[in-house]
Amino acid sequence: MSIGQALREARERRGLTQEATGQAGYISGKMVSAIECGRRAVGPDVLERLATKLDYPRLYMEAAADVTGGVYASPWLDGDGVDLHRTSVWAKTCEELQEAIKVVSAADVVNAPSRADETHRQAIHDSMIQVLDARVAIDHYLAVMCEEYGFSILAVYQEHRQKLESRGYIKPRPKRKSAL
Repeated sequence: MSIGQALREARERRGLTQEATGQAGYISGKMVSAIECGRRAVGPDVLERLATKLDYPRLYMEAAADVTGGVYASPWLDGDGVDLHRTSVWAKTCEELQEAIKVVSAADVVNAPSRADETHRQAIHDSMIQVLDARVAIDHYLAVMCEEYGFSILAVYQEHRQKLESRGYIKPRPKRKSAL
């Protein structure tokens, strides 16, 4: 999936026209059409405004993938073997978390990496892949549950960040100046 496809899906799910969507991003409806069709790239400022306005999990995921080249971004699961019904997503998340706990718990991280043989390195690698499987499941759980139950994914992430700040796990971000 591309940013354009995710934008179209988000816009349609929110019941917005291309013109109304463009207003949110301070661009024209024709520009929205060009982005959706893949004829034009979208800049980071416009993408941020559109994602925030549409507050659609799949668009956020595509934006993250676009900005990072796919690193620190879960791909949207859209293959034939995927069931994104909330109960299936819940069950898959539970399964992937249990598998990740099992594999990570078995990984030997006590010994120095310089002493690791190939079998040990492969076990560490396998644990990282399993953690990524769990992360993809978690990201889809958040996306599906927000959409199904009407939660703002932006608000959920903001609330979580505030929780981390209040516990002293992260430093508060400096306030951004408004573009308006």
